[in-house]
Amino acid sequence: MITMTQSKHSSIRTIIATIVALVLTLTACSPQKSADSATGTQTLTDALGRTVEIPKNPDRILLGGQRELYTTAILNPDNPLDKIVAWPNDLLENDPDTYHAYAEKFPKLKEIQTTGEIWDNSFSLEQALQTRPQVFVISASSFKAAEEAGIISGFEKAGIPTVVIDYFVEPIKNTVPSIRIMGQLFGQQQRAEEFVKFYESKIKNVTDTLERTKPQEQRVFLWRAPGYFDCCQTFKESNLAKIVTAAGGKNLGDNLLSSQQGTLSPEAVAKAAPDVVIATGANWSSESSPAKPGTYVPLGYSADPKSVAQEWKTVLEKQTVINQVQAVKNKRAYVAWHHFYDSPYNFLAVEWFAQAIHPREFADLEPERDFQELHTRFLPVDANGTFWTGLP
Repeated sequence: MITMTQSKHSSIRTIIATIVALVLTLTACSPQKSADSATGTQTLTDALGRTVEIPKNPDRILLGGQRELYTTAILNPDNPLDKIVAWPNDLLENDPDTYHAYAEKFPKLKEIQTTGEIWDNSFSLEQALQTRPQVFVISASSFKAAEEAGIISGFEKAGIPTVVIDYFVEPIKNTVPSIRIMGQLFGQQQRAEEFVKFYESKIKNVTDTLERTKPQEQRVFLWRAPGYFDCCQTFKESNLAKIVTAAGGKNLGDNLLSSQQGTLSPEAVAKAAPDVVIATGANWSSESSPAKPGTYVPLGYSADPKSVAQEWKTVLEKQTVINQVQAVKNKRAYVAWHHFYDSPYNFLAVEWFAQAIHPREFADLEPERDFQELHTRFLPVDANGTFWTGLP
């Protein structure tokens, strides 16, 4: 999360006000028609509980994350780029496997204008306004930083509403409302409801099994992105920690961290004696990535199952303290695709986590089958690659 001094906030707000005034003046002087081609307005309640008035049929939508393609692909598999006027480059930088899978099928993806990102203060309000959006969609994880930087007020002054969705902070609570919000924005309400029904059935299957079997408590160390971060990043009562809880595990970070995200020493992890270790991994081979080859597990659409299992073993061997915990010795150490952490596909993480944490109770669960069904029913790309692995 970006932190700034109050004086810097004031300076940024002054700059933003000037930019907004300039862009609005240029727009007013331009012979080009306004971007607002919709008739009338509608209201929705976003993931933060804010009531937002938006155009009735917006056709120019600015996305605060390129990874919202995970959602638009569900809503409109024939044209997942429809209505998108601009977005950052975060999918290309952090999940190139998915980016290239979609770019191959939808070449227009490479032509959509890119903005900077909010988290590193590279987001350009001026550039964003020049795309003439009718709505700005942002993740709950970025909203506070955008608000503090004056971006939200900048859009508001330009008459552009901000809508917040959330797969990151409260994934189990907010995935369904976020899908419905996106369905409303993109005019794909029926498709959204089809996915909601599918999603809720998968979550219910897990929660019903836990309620029926009442399995013994299992301590889980959730290891966030080894290789991308130093050992050992994790979550407390947010994000994938919520997935651990939904899957019937006791997340160690809930008691050991003082904030929603943080770092535990390898020694603290070993002392906590987890029964299960679940890490996350993705293809972080881009030039901008801090991860070095051999330090992470490159799960995703291009991952070979045998290779990533061996790479997971190599990652653990480099972490000599973690490698000695009983969970690893018992081969109860796994890796999940990192981007479940900010995606409507998080129900798959719930299933895989549940099976890893309570293998007997969830012996009949088939997350791999559900992964295939997700792609067959809802997505325009094939169910290739590897999104979950254990030790060889």
